[in-house]
Amino acid sequence: MIFSFKNRVVVITGGSGSFGTAIAESLHAQGASIILLGRSQEKLNKSIEMFSGNGERYEGYACDVTNESSLIKANENILQSHKKIDVLITCAAAPAISGKLEDTSLDDWRSMLAIDLDGVFLSCKIFGRSMINEKYGRIINFTSFHDVATYPYRTVYNAAKSGVQGLSRALAVEWGHHGITVNTVAPGPILTPRTKWFLSQDVHNEAGMLARTPNVRLGDMSDISNLVTFLASEESKHINGQEVVIDGGWTKNAWWGSHADL
Repeated sequence: MIFSFKNRVVVITGGSGSFGTAIAESLHAQGASIILLGRSQEKLNKSIEMFSGNGERYEGYACDVTNESSLIKANENILQSHKKIDVLITCAAAPAISGKLEDTSLDDWRSMLAIDLDGVFLSCKIFGRSMINEKYGRIINFTSFHDVATYPYRTVYNAAKSGVQGLSRALAVEWGHHGITVNTVAPGPILTPRTKWFLSQDVHNEAGMLARTPNVRLGDMSDISNLVTFLASEESKHINGQEVVIDGGWTKNAWWGSHADL
């Protein structure tokens, strides 16, 4: 299905990351005006050059999602140019912290939650005001399949993403009457640079992932961007407060055998 995003203004945090750039490309192709937010203006500029050539319907603002003043300034710049924000997609994420909880420092805990949870709270708070004024909005926050099924040594990451899910669920109830929907996307094993690094550490890792996944494949960027494009569209107007897990059936599998051998 082709969706129309003509005259829609889309803000993407983590705009120079793998999820952010894939989603930007998909929505840009559907006619949206894209605003990428990230820590590095240089990386944002490279993303804009890569996808749009002359930069048509693309802008990039360097900001820190953990800093309220920084986000307020970005919001002012966007509204000065576009007068409104229709869609917010929060992809900004800290490097994943893994390890035993008893060995985790408070600084590590706080740094993870500052970006992955505080950053979502601040982004929704600041950019959501325009949506409330316009009586229209689509917010898509990124969580993780770890919200549903996890494994050892991911406690900090799990806490941050579960917090985002709770925030999003409550916000869907609070803002629904403003014409705003708030949903979350929970990726399972997706071929991001982080996943590719993990696979490179042990020759058995990919085989284990594929055996565990009923679809017997790892997700790619188009799986994510297609879902987000739908959730950002007018066609999703009655989907609110939901977490969509996109993992090829990983979290529904209770079997101990290998799906690759079926």
